Amino acid sequence: MDWSRTKTILIAAFLLLDLFLGYQVYETRINSWSGQEIVQSDKGEVELYLSEHEISLETEVPRETPEMGYLHAEYLGINPFHSQEHPGIEAKLEEMSLVVTLDPPLQIKGQILPNDLLRQLGSLLMYKEEYGADLYQSSQGRLLYWQTYGKRPVFVAPLEVYLDKGNIVGYSQTYLHLRELEGARKVISGYTALRSLVEKKIILPGERIESVSLGYYGSHEADIQSLVPAWRVIHDGQVHFVNAFTGALERSMVP
Repeated sequence: MDWSRTKTILIAAFLLLDLFLGYQVYETRINSWSGQEIVQSDKGEVELYLSEHEISLETEVPRETPEMGYLHAEYLGINPFHSQEHPGIEAKLEEMSLVVTLDPPLQIKGQILPNDLLRQLGSLLMYKEEYGADLYQSSQGRLLYWQTYGKRPVFVAPLEVYLDKGNIVGYSQTYLHLRELEGARKVISGYTALRSLVEKKIILPGERIESVSLGYYGSHEADIQSLVPAWRVIHDGQVHFVNAFTGALERSMVP
């Protein structure tokens, strides 16, 4: 074997591999920088645009523009608790929600912390680990949670826990079986979604933008449906959803 020739070939191969890997790293960084620059540009332009329209931005707008796909969502129902298994509980199905009343109410131990509250319900609440709190839309007598997928809220699957005088008196829960469909792609920025709402005169001069968050949204009525990535924007108490692929306005919903 001609070792000298073999060694030359191996060195050349390793050099080509290093060049290829170096280019991949370079391309990844360039794409990342470009995405950050676009969002930063959107931020400056939209903040100026809002100021010109006398609209105040009173929340942080997430700067992430991740790749997301549609979700296949299927409602299979939740079996009401059997009275013999959980005495003192009245459970019934209402449309796509399980509605539970606790009698006597469950006394809250310690401070009212959203995640601890769900843990205190124990076996009285199924799938509790799949829900995340929405503190912005919660109130003194009702804590609102959303089912999550990939840590992002699914804005059509609420869990509402009802409180009274330091007790949990019941809850209403919607649970969907979820899986991501193929074809994930990059979503528009939250700033682009805001501009779309202003241009469509959904957000009007003099209003306040109170919350901007990214999740999934769809129809309430269908047992089987596709959920689209969407930006939820709360302004002056109103809730609107913007398709995170197209920037189109989705049907609004008040929980």
